[in-house]
Amino acid sequence: MKHHLSTLSVLHYVFGTLICIGGLVMLSIVLVGGFLSSDWLAEQSNDPPPVWLGGFLQTLGWVLFIFMEIWGILNILSGYNISVRRGRTLSFVTAALNCLNVPFGLGLGIYSFITLSDVQVRQEYGLPV
Repeated sequence: MKHHLSTLSVLHYVFGTLICIGGLVMLSIVLVGGFLSSDWLAEQSNDPPPVWLGGFLQTLGWVLFIFMEIWGILNILSGYNISVRRGRTLSFVTAALNCLNVPFGLGLGIYSFITLSDVQVRQEYGLPV
């Protein structure tokens, strides 16, 4: 079961890093919103976009960026906690969040639930069986 825990730890590190990179991509929505609300676009266009659209896209981009970065950091912390055999509850919460991302997060979440619920793993964490 130690092999499964080390594999699970690495998978959480990798998935967390990919989620953080995806969060950085969300900053492109912020840039598009800033472009749509720019004075230059209003001067150059005969029919400028609605005034609210740029602000809406900027707000949406920042909210998605923050959510994805927190989610990625939780995965990285979960990977670290699995490697040092502590914080099992955090790993369960992170696995539940990962289940929202179909198909890779769902697979990782289910693998996390199955691995962390094993009797040998509970003993590794120093929990009663």
